[in-house]
Amino acid sequence: MTQAEASDGVLDSRTPSPAEASRVAKAAFIGTTIEWYDFYIYASTATLVFGTQFFPAMSPFAATLASFATIAVAFIARPIGGLIFAHYGDRVGRKTTLIVSLLLMGVSTMLVGLLPTYATAGALAPILLVLMRFVQGAAVGGEWGGAILMATEFAPPDRRARLSSWAQQGVTAGLALSTAVLLVVSLAVPHELYVDWVWRLPFLSSAVLIVVGLVMRLRIAESPIFEAGKKAGESAHARAGASAGGTTRARLPIATVLRESPRTLALATLAYLTVSATFYVAFVFLLSHATGTLKISQAAALTGVLVAAGSYSIGLRVSAGLADARGRRTALMTGFAGILVVVFPALALIQTGSPALFAAGLALLAFPVGCAYAPIGVYFAELFPTATRYSGITAANQAGSLLGAAVAPFIAIALFAAAGMYAVGAYVALVTIISAAAVHALGESRHLNLER
Repeated sequence: MTQAEASDGVLDSRTPSPAEASRVAKAAFIGTTIEWYDFYIYASTATLVFGTQFFPAMSPFAATLASFATIAVAFIARPIGGLIFAHYGDRVGRKTTLIVSLLLMGVSTMLVGLLPTYATAGALAPILLVLMRFVQGAAVGGEWGGAILMATEFAPPDRRARLSSWAQQGVTAGLALSTAVLLVVSLAVPHELYVDWVWRLPFLSSAVLIVVGLVMRLRIAESPIFEAGKKAGESAHARAGASAGGTTRARLPIATVLRESPRTLALATLAYLTVSATFYVAFVFLLSHATGTLKISQAAALTGVLVAAGSYSIGLRVSAGLADARGRRTALMTGFAGILVVVFPALALIQTGSPALFAAGLALLAFPVGCAYAPIGVYFAELFPTATRYSGITAANQAGSLLGAAVAPFIAIALFAAAGMYAVGAYVALVTIISAAAVHALGESRHLNLER
């Protein structure tokens, strides 16, 4: 028996200090904020600008759909990048993959800010735009799982949901930061000037943020649980020349997940469906709907998104505490129930066309979505063993995003055009019920030993 392996197959890793666990959680927050700032600055700009700059020959409706299609390209790239990063995250380490993903995201985002438009480069312009979005998607595909695992695997058991939720908070902070930048720019310059060239500045400013994120990530240690699993696997191979249970590093971790945990993976995918689809209905479709159909000014709509991001963040914090105190499933089900209760009243407020009520409706919907999102990372991490954890949670996240976020704006547009806003509400309710059923089938995870 080695120091890293117990006789019952449970890993014996070093125990990080509370200060170290907190520092890693904050580093996960900063890095995730930066990556999702880059990701969302693209989505918001695509909604507001790219139709005219990269697809000017199309009708406004078709240009909007084309802009949404470039957003969706990232969801094709995300599982590809996610599985590549997860493979090396399970084989080499969490820290290295997070540094590489941050660099890829930063470079691709800055290049978007330098792209020629259709007026300058013709058809080459949208091709390059799609290519950069593909790289963004690949980078962010590896970010979520790695950031969640670093925060989770450093955290003490009684604070695991709260500390891991810092990585989740980074998603919201990235949204808020990107929206705030767009709001300031839209208020500071005329709309025509913004659409002409000022839209590039938020992309180029990403360079400063990337440096900050890299410094933070280079200063933290590798996950102690991963290190213990790595040593256990190496010891097992040295003794027997073969793998030894769950502590050995799998040669192809995703294949191990598909072979040993297909039910868990399928149900986790469905559990993620709600937070994925509802987030993009709220912050992509409804933003476009506000500035288009409802004729709300860009500044007022972006202000509404900022208010909703604050509400979402509060929901995250409340639910993370509930997940540590009462269990992951309880927190998730509370969030799902909240979505079902508020979705139709929230959409009714939005449909009034009042900027204030748009903000109120979006915030009302965002709060329970945040409640559902907070425990999902720690929940997934506890469902999979160390040797395949990165691959397992990334596969569930990316498959859930493909089924949810990637298609949600298109489904919402089609449903609204065919039957109005309440049909969009029915779609949100349906995916929420599906996710609740999946979580019920998976059960509670708080009692599962993360060091296995």
